[in-house]
Amino acid sequence: MPPSSPTFAVTSEAAEAKAWFEDLIAADPMTLSVVASVTDSLVADPTRYENPRWWAMRVHGEVVAAFMHTPPHPLHVGLATTGQARQLAAELAGAGGVLPGASGVRAPAEAFAQEWATRTGARLETVMEVGAFDLPERPVLPWVVPGHYRVASVSDLPLVDRWAQDFSDAVERHPTPAPTLEPAVGAGRVGLWVDGDRPVSMAYCSVVNGGVTRVSGVWTPPGHRGRGYASGVVAALSAERMDAGERCMLYTDLANPTSNKIYQALGYRRIGDNVSIAFSG
Repeated sequence: MPPSSPTFAVTSEAAEAKAWFEDLIAADPMTLSVVASVTDSLVADPTRYENPRWWAMRVHGEVVAAFMHTPPHPLHVGLATTGQARQLAAELAGAGGVLPGASGVRAPAEAFAQEWATRTGARLETVMEVGAFDLPERPVLPWVVPGHYRVASVSDLPLVDRWAQDFSDAVERHPTPAPTLEPAVGAGRVGLWVDGDRPVSMAYCSVVNGGVTRVSGVWTPPGHRGRGYASGVVAALSAERMDAGERCMLYTDLANPTSNKIYQALGYRRIGDNVSIAFSG
C-alpha cells in the first residue's frame, strides 16, 4: 500500500489513544469532547469499560480521524469525514466485527451506520438526536431560583454517586454502573443547588481538554423538579468554570424541549447536531 494511502491504527490502550489524538483534540476540543473525556477516564481507571478500542486514521503519518468504542455503548465517531467513517465501517464489517450501533456528529455517524447496514444487512434505528451547545459568554440566570449554589464536598459523595447512577439509568439505552464521581468531587468539578439545607439538583463537568469542559450529569430528582433548580446549578457551575478560564459546552436530547429552552435561556447556543443509531438484525 502506498505510504500516502489512508490507514487505520487500532489500540486498546487508553494512554496510547490519548497520545494519538492529542493534536486533534487541541485543534477541535468541542467535537472531540467525548473522546477526550472518556479516554482520560480510562487512563485513570482502565477497568471502567471492558475491551475498549480506539481507531486513528493516518494520512502521510498524520492522524486525521478519531473513533472510539467502549462496549456496551455504540461506536463513537469522534472526528471524521463521511468517507473516513464509511471506510472504517467497511473494514470492521469485512472483518466480521459486531457493533451495537454508532454515534457522534450526525453526518459521519450516519455515513458509518449506512455503510455498516449495506455490508451486514443490519437494521438501523435512530434512538436519539442530540444538540451540541457552547457558551460564548458568561451565563445569565434570567429568573429567580430559590436556594443557592455550592461545590460538592467529599461528604456529598454518596449522594452525588447515587444521582449519577440515576442520571445514567434515565438517559442510557443500556444503563451500566456509573463510575464514582470521587475524582470530580476532589477536583471541585461537581456542583450542587441547595434549597434550605438540602441539595436538590446536581451537575458536573469534565476534565479540561483543549481549554474546553463539558457540563453533564444534570440531575434533579423527580420530587424537586419544576422549580428551576437545574437552571440554577448549570448557570452557576458554567460561570464558575468560565471564571477559571475554561470554555463550556454541553449536549442535550433534542426530544426534550424543556432542557433545550433552559440552556438557551442561560446563553448556550446550538453549534451542531449529534445522533445515536442502534443496529439490529
